Amino acid sequence: MRRLSVDVGNTKTALALFEKDKLLGQWRIRTQRWTADELRILTEALLRSEGFSPPDDVAFACVVPQVRHTVINMCERWLKITPVDVSCATAGIELGYKYPHEIGPDRLANAVAAIVQGRLPAVVVDFGTATTFDVIDGAGRYLGGAISPGVGTSAGELFKKAERLNPIDLVFPESVVGRTTAHAIRSGVLFSAVGAADHIIDLISAEFDSVPELWATGGWGQALGSRCRHSFRICPELTLLGINEIGRKNGEKGS
Repeated sequence: MRRLSVDVGNTKTALALFEKDKLLGQWRIRTQRWTADELRILTEALLRSEGFSPPDDVAFACVVPQVRHTVINMCERWLKITPVDVSCATAGIELGYKYPHEIGPDRLANAVAAIVQGRLPAVVVDFGTATTFDVIDGAGRYLGGAISPGVGTSAGELFKKAERLNPIDLVFPESVVGRTTAHAIRSGVLFSAVGAADHIIDLISAEFDSVPELWATGGWGQALGSRCRHSFRICPELTLLGINEIGRKNGEKGS
């Protein structure tokens, strides 16, 4: 069985085709308010571009409510299936969270992937539109974590509020001391994100008796995770792996 895993984020949408646990292909596109027909055409084109036929099953995590209904409608009309919608009800893990329905589905998928792919306890840092820290204890229970503005979000607000600062490409400068305004912005935004991640990991780790395994994912996972003082397992497709695992487990329940 081939399963399409879809991670709909606020900025980007990632898709991956799996055959059981084997990743066959993956794609990343900009998130838009598609119709079901538009999303079907786009998805078919992505699959066809690498010689793949339509999937047998779909599992997805979506943080954009309007797109969530689009994904469901597309699957029902195109594939004649009801996709697995990642949520606290379908994730299949114990939740030590006061209001479980508030947990983002991408955060649940990250937690599931960390449980399956590595050792516990674990912390997953997803460097995306928001930077999220998800904590799983030694028994595989999702405890919660922390949420902060992502690199792009922080920079966007800076450019919006400071009229003399113009938007720039965010790439790490060679030195921290900026000798131009653009250099100074790059240094401040990027190195402060690295420092903040390290500091929060320090605080989280202090609450464990053993050292947690650290994961970095998301659009900025490689760039920021590789510069942190802490050693991360960097896995850009971690969320997709978690979505696939949740889809697999729910498929077994229904069979």
